[in-house]
Amino acid sequence: MPSTYWERVGLVLAALILAYAVVVAQNVLFGIFLAAVVYFLAWLIHHVSPGRPLDDMSRERTIATGVVVLVVLAYSVLIAANVLLGIVVAVTVCFVAWVTNPYGPVARWLDRRT
Repeated sequence: MPSTYWERVGLVLAALILAYAVVVAQNVLFGIFLAAVVYFLAWLIHHVSPGRPLDDMSRERTIATGVVVLVVLAYSVLIAANVLLGIVVAVTVCFVAWVTNPYGPVARWLDRRT
């Protein structure tokens, strides 16, 4: 049973995604895969980022990431009509923005190596 905030958030998001995939999109396998990825990323964020993960990112980077995610989700809903694919891209954008920011896990790892 998840005990941390980010793991609980990941579990709730994974359950919502799986429910959408099964009930609305009728794509069970893709829904299971996406739910597992979302939960894994929440678990990874909890274990890699001390404190609050969004504090690792600058305000400008957070705003830019949010704008890109909104555009991707709007495009996936209105034009592509594929919400699950939009969620995959949005999660990927958020994860890459968090991992590669100047104060994120990769930067801390590189600082320790030098």
